[in-house]
Amino acid sequence: MTWHFDHLAFNAPDGQPIQDAFNVLLGLTPGRRPPFPFPGRWLYQDGEALVHVIEQPALDEAALSHIAFRTDEDAAVVLKRVQGSGLPYQVGQVPEDGIWQIFVQMPGGVVLELDVKTSIL
Repeated sequence: MTWHFDHLAFNAPDGQPIQDAFNVLLGLTPGRRPPFPFPGRWLYQDGEALVHVIEQPALDEAALSHIAFRTDEDAAVVLKRVQGSGLPYQVGQVPEDGIWQIFVQMPGGVVLELDVKTSIL
């Protein structure tokens, strides 16, 4: 099974400081974001979204939310592997894009988002 880095995601009370920092340091610029039911922004380099910011005004400061990887492997195979790990997970789907997301709670508190294109259901 081959995995590719997809993006980092941050939870933040306001996404502008993160956007500004990534722009100054790496030249990332804001771009298209699917219509998730919560506020946020995506930052791009060369047409690829590398940083996602999930805006949560109730937070005091920004924190890493998750690290995402993608694969072309069949979703059923990925889900079976996740289930076999015994780690807690949740499944979601990107609105309008059809990408399935499996969020896995890793030891130490880091969450991995595993993205697959084929249907899980």
